[in-house]
Amino acid sequence: MIGGMGEALLTVEEAGRALGISRSTVWRRIQKGQIQTVRQGGRRLILAAALRKAAPSGSPHAIPAFTNDHPMFRLIGAGRGGGRAPGARDKHAILDE
Repeated sequence: MIGGMGEALLTVEEAGRALGISRSTVWRRIQKGQIQTVRQGGRRLILAAALRKAAPSGSPHAIPAFTNDHPMFRLIGAGRGGGRAPGARDKHAILDE
């Protein structure tokens, strides 16, 4: 961590490690304005306070875990009827039940 003006500053690499994302993703988020930065000595640095604001809270876009009730499990074995129903063409009907 690089200190400056009493405020904790992080490099792009350190910010990526702290957020659990790649350097490229940090740069994309900087370009979109999702992460605020400062320039110091020709380097782009991120305030630790800005990083806390940019951190995901609760992962609203997280993929839910599969349960036995998930429609995907109704497809197991479907499509292998050897010409009998349900076949591969019936997968949407199976999922829409």
